[in-house]
Amino acid sequence: MTEAKVLALESLQVEKIHELIRSPGPCITLLLPPYRPGEQATPLAALVKSKVQEAARLLTQARIPESVTRDLLEPLAQLAADPELLAGSHWGRAIFRSLDVFHQFAVTEFAKPMLQVGGCFEIRPILTELHSPSEFFLLRLSKKDVEVFRCAGLRAESLELPKGVPHTLEEALAFKPPDHDLENRSSAGNSTGAMRGVRFGTGSAKETQSTYLADFYKAVDRGVRQLLGPASVPLVLAGVDEDTVLYRMINKYPNLLARSIHGSPGGSMEHDILPQAYAIVQSDCAERAVCALQDSKERLAPARFSTGLSSILRAAVEGRVARLYIDAAARMSGAFEGTRKAGLGHWGEEDLLNIAAVETMLQGGLAFVLPTGRIPDGASIAAILRF
Repeated sequence: MTEAKVLALESLQVEKIHELIRSPGPCITLLLPPYRPGEQATPLAALVKSKVQEAARLLTQARIPESVTRDLLEPLAQLAADPELLAGSHWGRAIFRSLDVFHQFAVTEFAKPMLQVGGCFEIRPILTELHSPSEFFLLRLSKKDVEVFRCAGLRAESLELPKGVPHTLEEALAFKPPDHDLENRSSAGNSTGAMRGVRFGTGSAKETQSTYLADFYKAVDRGVRQLLGPASVPLVLAGVDEDTVLYRMINKYPNLLARSIHGSPGGSMEHDILPQAYAIVQSDCAERAVCALQDSKERLAPARFSTGLSSILRAAVEGRVARLYIDAAARMSGAFEGTRKAGLGHWGEEDLLNIAAVETMLQGGLAFVLPTGRIPDGASIAAILRF
């Protein structure tokens, strides 16, 4: 039995999730949103106490022995006094507790708190984050400053651009003038008197500035590609539209994500920029999953594609589901009657879509949550079958 103590926040890892979904029930899942002290939202300590009381009530209704309930809830109750929790965080928490499991993971964000007590853990809310790349890069772009950050584990590490790559437009102009000048001069004839030359051509100050800026961002792009290498890790842009649009026109890095963080890049990295960057990366990950599902539906024989919940649950238990896709807003409650190879006990009414995800992952399959309405034929769930 797990010793009652408050554990430190962990980074979300696939291996840890595979460990905890093998745990027999009762399983308690507690999701906490970000909280900054002084906000009008309920303080996390009060929120945890309330959820622990709710969990006790649900466990009593399920006829769990009082001694088991006490052992389950003691570590969760201690969280309410955890200094780290009381200090607040810009990130959410996913807490998983059973008699042989106690993990709390730092996650990007949950819109509202959630408590689930059942025969298995509620893993749907973390699936998108679970499949997101372990790292990505962020490029904060402006004429006055260019910064590159490596983002991993909900932290951002500033990186130095390669030697010789300018960090500002002013620095770029000091290195080398533009390759061409849009404004030209011609020697004047005798009739011009004391005039030394006559301006001609279609150049303008705005066009000249645009040329300078384009040359600057070409140099930045070369430096970014040299820094990031050929690995094609996702890259997120942050900056005002004038800069990000121009940069996209000249960019040659293969995995620059389509969405940018709009506005002046002068905001706080931890508070403002990084959460938006993670949201963009996760949105891109979800869109890739949507494309993979559509492609599989078109390529595979009908027998390898299913949207029927009952048949999908049976196939998941039998290890026949290779990839599972669940609509983010859907929920289908019921009692799962199948025999679980992992030995998880029956719990009565549960979210069957979550159970399908757990069973799929237990058998080595992958489970994804897609944006609402993106599963073909208006279905709430779809599965790509191995056979």
